[in-house]
Amino acid sequence: MNASRFLALSASVAIVAACGGGTSASPAPAASGTGAAVSSYPTKAIDIMAPAATGGGFDTTARLVQKALTEEKIVSQNVTVSNVPGSGGVVGMGQLIKQNDKDPYKLIVVGRVTVGSQVTAKSDVKVAQLTPIARLMAETEVIVTPKDSPYKSIKDVLDALKKDVNGIKFAGGSAGGIDHELAALLVKAAGGDVKAWKSYVPFAGGGEAAAAIIGGQVQVGISGFGEFKGQIDSGTMKALAVSSEAPLKAAPNIPTLRSQGADIVVVNWRMLAAPPNIPAGDLEALKAIAKKIHDSKTWADFSEKNNWFDNFTTEGLVTFVATETQSVTATLTDLGLVK
Repeated sequence: MNASRFLALSASVAIVAACGGGTSASPAPAASGTGAAVSSYPTKAIDIMAPAATGGGFDTTARLVQKALTEEKIVSQNVTVSNVPGSGGVVGMGQLIKQNDKDPYKLIVVGRVTVGSQVTAKSDVKVAQLTPIARLMAETEVIVTPKDSPYKSIKDVLDALKKDVNGIKFAGGSAGGIDHELAALLVKAAGGDVKAWKSYVPFAGGGEAAAAIIGGQVQVGISGFGEFKGQIDSGTMKALAVSSEAPLKAAPNIPTLRSQGADIVVVNWRMLAAPPNIPAGDLEALKAIAKKIHDSKTWADFSEKNNWFDNFTTEGLVTFVATETQSVTATLTDLGLVK
């Protein structure tokens, strides 16, 4: 996998996607001040918002950041995680932007999902308003079924969709997010009319989606590989495909979508960010802290176990977010997911 490509989509046409966005006005400045003054950051407790319910990708990433910061003694201050679910991260992001301007002690994990959700919801709060600190990781999606499902391959799923576009209920994250998008791409690959497709069931967190899949309330589930890895390993879910270009080292027996005739590649990413207008010196301190998190054994061990791709950077993120938003907007519009 070329980890520098964070979202590649191809059903009939390949689309290289990127995400983030601006408001009707110009995006807020990344940090206040003209230079990075010397900062003693942090001098008090830090809170990291996971803008989703527990058990999902945002929650997992936020708690991994917390663990690295505290157990590796990167900071000596207390670090907490708060969950604010809703609309693929848009609810929590809006709360942070509107209530915590200039506060470098209130951080958030956002990602490709948040961008898709802000586009489909036509939200007035956007990822581009945040101060980006570091792009932390990327990961493949996985498509699963309950363990006793009659669907043994992606071909079986596509064949069922060809017979009835609403014959399969999909479980995944928030409407407009990457799970929803991948499900729509499968419908399109089967020749179905995405605008007539009504069988996607969004969940606020990976735990809720997993329960629905295992319990048979839905026929197919989609999420980041790391979120469903435990259930796949335990046998309570059956993995049909991963959305990466090549099979994963951690799960080489799970075939790719492309190897099964569906020309689709999708890779997700997540980013650590702060509210608008934080002091420039504190932003530089946060970037240095993020690099220590990335270099920690805690982060490396989890990343390897869950097959996260290393796309870490603290540079060029304003442009990255803007480019991602343009591409994701075009993709979701083409799929009929933007009303």
